[in-house]
Amino acid sequence: MGNESSLNNYVCLPTWLRARSFINLHNNNVDTANRYTLKRLYHLNSKLMQLDYLLELIHSALPPETSMKGDRLGLQVQSGRSRISSILTTLEVTDEVITEAQNNGCDCIVTFHPLIFSPIVSLQDSDRVGRLCSKLIRSEIALIAVHTNFDAFPKGTSAILSHELGLKIERVLVPDLKHDKFGIGVVARCRTTMDSNTLLSIVRRVCGSPLRYSGGENKEINTVAIVGGSGTSFIDDAINSGAECFITADVKYHTFHYASGKIMIIDPGHYEMEHFVPQGLASLLQEITSGKSMGNPPKIICSATTTNPVAYFA
Repeated sequence: MGNESSLNNYVCLPTWLRARSFINLHNNNVDTANRYTLKRLYHLNSKLMQLDYLLELIHSALPPETSMKGDRLGLQVQSGRSRISSILTTLEVTDEVITEAQNNGCDCIVTFHPLIFSPIVSLQDSDRVGRLCSKLIRSEIALIAVHTNFDAFPKGTSAILSHELGLKIERVLVPDLKHDKFGIGVVARCRTTMDSNTLLSIVRRVCGSPLRYSGGENKEINTVAIVGGSGTSFIDDAINSGAECFITADVKYHTFHYASGKIMIIDPGHYEMEHFVPQGLASLLQEITSGKSMGNPPKIICSATTTNPVAYFA
């Protein structure tokens, strides 16, 4: 534990494990070099970025007022943390994601899907939210949620998928009235006119899932409206945008009927549309935390855990 790398790893340990290490070091008559290293722990900890400052940076880049009404954003579980050394970005929190954070020495998780939506009356292991909150607290891992404010971000959910599909964004589908370039969904143009079967093949390849679709038999496509995740409430906006196709998820049976003769619909699946988001979050966090004077920028790690609860039988 005599070098900077091991010192950083030591600071990332949970409080109880750091305390145990102090006791072990004392009992084992640690040499002078390691005693000097221990004295530097408090100094190093004071240089880590404050959790409150990280929240300020996130809210500055992703204004909460751009989110949809009733969304749950910001700090959801503090877990006793006041400073942050390493962040794991994820689509949503699962037991496996928390284990991944522990294995990577992360003391903060930034999730796209909030863990807590409804008021919590108790924390019980028999309940998913209660179990995960308890595990975060025991592991001293803070949890921050961003959601529809990242959807509204100019480089957010729908924009990322549009880029992955090789489309060129022309405008926001439903612009935010107070924040320029923010809003829900995008309207994007194909690089060249393509038939609907070609577009279906591209969406299936990029999203990696079976597709549900309607109204697309041999239809020419020039413009596509996209709302990542559950976006059927914006179907009239998509129709009025002049797009020939609307890509979104969680489309109900009667919504396909409603769109008949008006616009082609492609539903790749909720997770399948959004699984690019953790990398987008990681890139944003890297950008907004780098070069800041108030604490060393945290290490940013994108989760490699698949969190999709849906399986397909073919």
